[in-house]
Amino acid sequence: MSNDKLDSGRVRRLMQAIGKRTIEYMKEELAIPVSKAHQAGDDVVRMQLRELTSILALDAEIRLLVAFSFDHGLAEQILTASAEGLEIADDERDEMRGEAVAEMINIVAGNAIAGHEVNGKTISITPPVVINEAKSITRHKGATFRTIEVTTGAGMMSIHFVGPKEFFTMNLDYAEGINE
Repeated sequence: MSNDKLDSGRVRRLMQAIGKRTIEYMKEELAIPVSKAHQAGDDVVRMQLRELTSILALDAEIRLLVAFSFDHGLAEQILTASAEGLEIADDERDEMRGEAVAEMINIVAGNAIAGHEVNGKTISITPPVVINEAKSITRHKGATFRTIEVTTGAGMMSIHFVGPKEFFTMNLDYAEGINE
């Protein structure tokens, strides 16, 4: 790695750490079984989103956007597991579901970036933004998308990474170590 640039290997390791920590968190903290995780295809022009999406940005001398996109059933299971039996009024359920998902990805991203400093600087994280029922995000010139698909007992989720093309010329080699 050069003194002033973040290399693609470091980006790949960061992406793998986020994927792995997401799976660990769902299994260990939320008791949601995960049956499969894999890198989904190559770079695409349009990123398809699921029913509920929460996006945050990591700033590590480059800006890496991370969008966690959930099927409704999985988002609902995250809320149920996070609420630990609390009564939630029907008119508050949608908002609480979004908050539970945002809290989960904030924890996951914070845990995953530990130890991934760049040039001695800690990677910063923006607060998550929740988007309901968005259909897709279109890629802009100079950016590229990579996606990790996760299959759980409660539904599917996608972890989308958006960043500069030069950091996504590699395969995530995601099958190794992630499904353990």
